[in-house]
Formats: sequence, structure tokens, C-alpha cells
Amino acid sequence: MRNFFFISHLSLGMAIHIGKKIKDELYKQGISVSTFARKINRSRNVVYDIFERESIDTALLNKIGIILRLDFFSIYSDQKEYKKEGVQSLYVRDEKAPYNTHSEQLKALEKQNELLLSEIAYLKKIVDLMEDKKKSPNKKIKK
Repeated sequence: MRNFFFISHLSLGMAIHIGKKIKDELYKQGISVSTFARKINRSRNVVYDIFERESIDTALLNKIGIILRLDFFSIYSDQKEYKKEGVQSLYVRDEKAPYNTHSEQLKALEKQNELLLSEIAYLKKIVDLMEDKKKSPNKKIKK
């Protein structure tokens, strides 16, 4: 028996129309309904039905998020109902999820930071050599 969880504005007391959010993002990215339908393994009619939904199965929403490279679940967690005191966040880290690019971005920024730090060290050496040359203009600089 398979359990399904549905994201619903009724169960959370929120006015989120997830189908509209998906539709807006699909058009924003310039992806055709046919292409999108093929990627989520649904018919075009089902996709148009999704656009009308106010709630959606979480497994399908996850699949859509992966295809569109967008975390639709954050739409719900950003709501003020989740920001109330005493509400704890549950983080399930899935490093394989393509829309979870924060860790990839962090790694890229850390690498860029290392490169910049080494470049700064190199430039400091150049400045030191230039200052040494300025102090003693007749002194030869060793290579």
C-alpha cells in the first residue's frame, strides 16, 4: 500500500494555488506543455489539470521541482504560519536533488574564495617586491 501526502492550502490554512505557481514557472522558463508532460511522464491533459489544482501530491511536486529546478516546497515553508514561535524546521538533505543547488553553489564559492586568496597572496608578493625596488633602486631583484 502506497501512502500519498498532499500539499493543500486547506490543510495548512494557506492561500497557495500550487498549480498556478507551476504554470507560471513553466512559462517563465519557456518550456512547452508537451515537453513538460513528457518529462513528468504525464499527458498534456494531465498537465493542464495540474495547472488548475490548488493541492498536489508531494511525490509529483518533487518530480516537477526536479524538472523545473525549483523547490516548490519552499513556497509553503516561507508562509507566516511556519514562522510562528515553536514551529520547528525539518531538514531532509538529499544531495542528489538537482534543485538543491545551495551546497553546489557553496562549494563553488569556497573554491572561488581559495583562488582569490591565493591571488591576493601573489599580489602582495608583487607589491613587496615593488616596495623593495623603490627603497633600493640599484638592488637587483632575484627571480
